[in-house]
Amino acid sequence: MVSFQTPQGVKDEIFIDYEIKQNIIKKINDIFKNFAYREVFTPTIEYYDVFSNIKSTVLKDEMFKLIDKSGDILVLRPDVTIPISRIVANNYKNSKKDFKVFYTTQVFRTNDEKRREFTQTGIEYFGNDEPESDSEVIAVAIKSLLKNDIKFHIEIGHADYYKGLLEEANLKEETEEKLKELIENKNFVEIERLVAQLNLDEKVKTVITEIPNLYGECCEVIESAKKLCLNDRMLKSLEDLENVSEILKDYGYSKYISIDLGLINHLDYYTGVIFKGYMNNYGEIILSGGRYDSLTEYYGEHIPATGFGINIDELISGIIRQNGLKDDGTYIDYKIFYDTRNRKGAFELANIMRDKDLVVELVKYDNNIDLSFEQNKDAKQLLVYDKNNVKIIDMDNNDGSVLELNDFIKIF
Repeated sequence: MVSFQTPQGVKDEIFIDYEIKQNIIKKINDIFKNFAYREVFTPTIEYYDVFSNIKSTVLKDEMFKLIDKSGDILVLRPDVTIPISRIVANNYKNSKKDFKVFYTTQVFRTNDEKRREFTQTGIEYFGNDEPESDSEVIAVAIKSLLKNDIKFHIEIGHADYYKGLLEEANLKEETEEKLKELIENKNFVEIERLVAQLNLDEKVKTVITEIPNLYGECCEVIESAKKLCLNDRMLKSLEDLENVSEILKDYGYSKYISIDLGLINHLDYYTGVIFKGYMNNYGEIILSGGRYDSLTEYYGEHIPATGFGINIDELISGIIRQNGLKDDGTYIDYKIFYDTRNRKGAFELANIMRDKDLVVELVKYDNNIDLSFEQNKDAKQLLVYDKNNVKIIDMDNNDGSVLELNDFIKIF
């Protein structure tokens, strides 16, 4: 029997829901364009090796795999940054200029039963390793969220603070992974228990147990973290964060950011400043990003880069939780009623209005016209066309005023 249901983790999007999504994407993409980012698109189907041979934010068992007629293993796009890095490395490797791109596309992953397919939009900034580029990317993220009238905050960390600590700790890989998981979850009790079992210098133990506490207001956290530095790598990471926070202050965005040195996910991928975005009263991550200077080296080029992606589906869920999505169901600007005798003139009027980017629907009637609000609540305005006159209907009482056609056209 044919199934009328979609597979788990995917859904149909129709009418109002899809229009709301597209409006949100347009607002965000307009911000990207305002900052001089240009749009690119990558294939939906890629070779499995493109992702399996590169350390990234995607695990191998999270990919949807296919096998083509030649026996090659393919995947549905599980990540956007990696193929964009390929584009840049292959086509702009000799360019002296910065390369700034944005994208909006579907991403596919098997690990999330809630959403196996989701819409992601974001930016990538190649060719600049200065704190100004890190700051610009975060500023674009903040402005994109502000455009959607939501309450949010951005947590900023740095991959090298923890990597510098690991240089001093010299832990086994299994222990590193366990410790990373505990720090990410801020599981203070288990961190202390694990550290107590390790044969480490007391200074190293102190820093490990303190890292989950290193979050909050930028200046305070950075000053506290400086006192715990064990090497130059850790100190340099804090200098980077100081520079970025100062630049974001000049953007006027200080109130939207905080520092969290417990942000240590995907350390094999990120090489510098990292960040995540959350909405108030909504626990899911709506955006994430950071610096990944080593990624293009897989394609034989070293091009520094930073960027972020917004999960549009999570953003919409957060907006619904926070504000609700306001839509009165009206998507037609003008609904024009006409009879057969006046069809040609009605068509001409509709075309004039559509040329002005108005949404116009034509409705043929015979004897009676239903001008009730219930029947026409999808339209902002009703018109009845009769020869060279246009009657503008007041839907509250089904009455209206009559204008000559030429006078009505002058309105536009």
